[in-house]
Amino acid sequence: MSHLKLLATLAIASTRAACGEEKSAPARGPSEVTAIKVVTQETPVTYEYTAQTESSQLVEIRTRVSGFLDKRLYKEGAMVRSGQTLFQIDRKPFEAQLAAAKGELSAQQAGHSVAQATLARVKPLVEQNALSKKDLDDAIGRERSAQAAVEVARANVMTAELNLGYTTIKSPLNGLASFAKIQDGSYLSANSQDALLTTVAALDPMRVVFSVSENALLKYRDAIAQGQLKTPENDAYVVEVVLADGSVYPEKGRLTFADTSYSQGTGTILLRAEVANAKG
Repeated sequence: MSHLKLLATLAIASTRAACGEEKSAPARGPSEVTAIKVVTQETPVTYEYTAQTESSQLVEIRTRVSGFLDKRLYKEGAMVRSGQTLFQIDRKPFEAQLAAAKGELSAQQAGHSVAQATLARVKPLVEQNALSKKDLDDAIGRERSAQAAVEVARANVMTAELNLGYTTIKSPLNGLASFAKIQDGSYLSANSQDALLTTVAALDPMRVVFSVSENALLKYRDAIAQGQLKTPENDAYVVEVVLADGSVYPEKGRLTFADTSYSQGTGTILLRAEVANAKG
């Protein structure tokens, strides 16, 4: 739990006094007086709220294919890099599927070549009335059917390549990896709850989430309307995070989100800020 401070600017009047030292009044002439000059200056205003920090991006790591989990390749609770391998599923069945798909593609390509050659021979014979128009139509149909079969076989190869690639499960971002929910040797099903393997949470930036009551927000808007309060340029509020032990986090943050409606249960509106956290 953290405390969050928002800094705005309040226009108030302050006084600066220039005082002269008293001197013995001369026998003649006016007496010296103390002059006070009133000037207007701006001073920051702080609003303090109880807030919670959370990851700016929490990603669930799931399997896209079914198979046996060979090995977990990261340390639980450690920082991982984008593209780092986290889990490895048994590749052998998928390699076999890819080999079969490539063989089917080669067979279909050979059949297409035969259909093309047949069509090339039929065309001049039809022009010479040696064959009927139906023979030409049949040859054209077989060539197109063979071409379509090649496209299907090529798509099956692409699918097999994708599935083989999905056996290597990598982190999509830099972040903190949680514990592994599935142990080595377990069977993973892509269409079940077992598909969730772990989570990775980004630590830079961090989000700071807090709520503001409707009454507080209305008072804030009234102060602006009356000229007592001036909002920062481009609504660039400064966010300062005070940690649970009372220490002030060195990085300043900024507001990034305000909900569009109030919570009916609490009468508050949710706001969110982001704070840099390069050191994790």
